[in-house]
Amino acid sequence: MSICLNRNITFCLAVLGVSVFSGIVAAEDNVSLTKSDDTFWLNSTHESVSQTIGQWSNGLDAFFSGHESRAQSQSYVSFRFGPIIGEESTTGFFDFQTRLRLPNTKDRLKLVIESDADTLTQTNQTGESSQDRSVTDSAIDTQVSAAIRYVKREWNADIDAGVLLDFPLDPFARIRFYQSGRLGRFDWAQNQSAFSYYSKGEGAAYKFGISTPFIGETRTGFDLGVSWLRKDTTYFRQDIYVNQSLNEKSKVRYQLSFLQSGGQDPELDSYLYYVEYQKLLYKNWLIGRVKPQMTHPEDDDFKGSASLTLSLEVLLGEEYL
Repeated sequence: MSICLNRNITFCLAVLGVSVFSGIVAAEDNVSLTKSDDTFWLNSTHESVSQTIGQWSNGLDAFFSGHESRAQSQSYVSFRFGPIIGEESTTGFFDFQTRLRLPNTKDRLKLVIESDADTLTQTNQTGESSQDRSVTDSAIDTQVSAAIRYVKREWNADIDAGVLLDFPLDPFARIRFYQSGRLGRFDWAQNQSAFSYYSKGEGAAYKFGISTPFIGETRTGFDLGVSWLRKDTTYFRQDIYVNQSLNEKSKVRYQLSFLQSGGQDPELDSYLYYVEYQKLLYKNWLIGRVKPQMTHPEDDDFKGSASLTLSLEVLLGEEYL
């Protein structure tokens, strides 16, 4: 009992730390950079890389469509990385995503590159999918997928055909369908997907979510997810959350999740709860996050384990210039 109490106290202190950090960062809103944007090395590097991404995107667009694109590219690259501080050790993660939009194909084609290619489902994930010994190890060991995405707007669907960039190359295909709507004050959305990997086998997933405005600048919702893997088992997940907008640059998410697995009679694998504070640190392309979390896994008799995730996200592309 005393161990659980100490861990809960640790979590509460972490939440308090988020509140203090929020106040510090909010105070920095009124502080301007001592250097101009022209001489700020981070800004100039971001501008150069973003322009290069736009050039690559326009070149691929011309290759697939046979027409030059003169509009601003909406393609982007996202990097997210940081440490995960646990009670016994510190690990790290490194994720990235690339979406190269090809408008002259009538937005039917996209080139998609992702770092979480070896994770077939997020339904059973309690932390970051690329978590490793350090940020560097995570970046080195990341398995990448590259796929051509065909968008079928008439079906509200997209179809991916690609490969896991491993040796030997592992081809895969997946299809996803989306629906959404509104019932009174409630917004709902659902999606269904099916996938087949040469080495990992076949699977399918379903997700349903509903949300509504709450008190003030908050919104509350509920998500239900089910994932079936032919070579493994079936996973279930329920998320209850509240999103709070503090101002134009800052927001907070409070979430409670329950994870189960099994067949017709699934058993509880773990439950977790966290608070995530997100702050736009610079312009519209540098984002910081602080996330204290408590996880209660079944294989440890549901004893709580505290962690603190600190991360930065960098968005690259012409729309972020």
